[in-house]
Amino acid sequence: MKNLLSLYNPYYNKNVIEQHLQLLKENGVVAFGKVRSKLRDYEHPHQDVLDGIYEETSRDEPIQLFLTDYNSIYVANVVSINKTINLIKVPKYYEELEVEYWFVFDDLRLIAHKDFEVIRDKILSNFKATNFNDRTYAIYGNPYVYPMQVTMKEEINYFDKDDEDFKFYTNIFKSEEQLQMKQNLIDFNFGKKSFYSLAPNSQDNIISAEIEYMQNRDNILYDFSSLIVKYSKAVELELYRFMKKIFTHLLEVDKELENFPYSIQGRDYKLKDILTHKPNFGTYSYLIKSHEIKNTINTHIQNGALRHFIFVATPSFIRTMQNVRNESVHGDVTALKECDEIRNEVIGIGKGGIIGEFGRFRKFI
Repeated sequence: MKNLLSLYNPYYNKNVIEQHLQLLKENGVVAFGKVRSKLRDYEHPHQDVLDGIYEETSRDEPIQLFLTDYNSIYVANVVSINKTINLIKVPKYYEELEVEYWFVFDDLRLIAHKDFEVIRDKILSNFKATNFNDRTYAIYGNPYVYPMQVTMKEEINYFDKDDEDFKFYTNIFKSEEQLQMKQNLIDFNFGKKSFYSLAPNSQDNIISAEIEYMQNRDNILYDFSSLIVKYSKAVELELYRFMKKIFTHLLEVDKELENFPYSIQGRDYKLKDILTHKPNFGTYSYLIKSHEIKNTINTHIQNGALRHFIFVATPSFIRTMQNVRNESVHGDVTALKECDEIRNEVIGIGKGGIIGEFGRFRKFI
């Protein structure tokens, strides 16, 4: 695996990494822009070498991009490098900057956080500057232009992992309590495959809800409304990911469904809009009950268990979510009983949780 090192400048934005991380959680990919310094009036001295690396970079042949401000250091799993980006969201602060290249990555690891000495003596000292006679990387008085190619004295693949669905960035900036709760959910509720199939934002909402639940379940006066919101957000996202894959498949096998109409709060949509606009709970129930969509599912989805999950389990769960959520919205206080009802359904207490089932059945489509 090839390695590049670049600097990020907190001067452009004090939350550079945090902003990229949030978009990565939401979209699965994000791009880091190599900003051209206004003080640099010459071209990169090793651009021809970099161009070769850029052209060879792909999902099958990713590179490791190390990003540091010398206070912290991260490494990104870069899957493409381009002068322009299409349909990939990036932090807004780039709008006022001149970006030379975009490094698109799908995973990110924190190597050291706010520890200059460790970065200087342990991390960067393991790098050799490839185009500078393979000398050990020098922080002070160097002639480097970034990004720069580096090799490691002790080779480390920071994205080597046992489970292909796991993403390292889901652990960045999490406390020990959050990481322990995450492990508990994996060990006692979901299992690795099921938990890692959840979107990162779903994972975060469930972890946060479970921590809050454990801290307050013995308090009979506690209002559990905030937990209902967190569980609901996770469910809404996972339900959308599941139904989006269903409808993508249906639209591929039956183009006539593209213009199938539905409406949300007085606004008209067509079925193809569901691929870019997340609807509400009731819309899913309406769509899968419709004659045209139901027939297409029966015709083109042969897996009986999947059809049962679509037609029976999903609408039943939607009704449960709507009822409990409506009670939490219109009632004075959401009691432990109502919270337990949703919690039992979502993560699975004494049974399989529906949110894990969305991920499992999504793989059958």
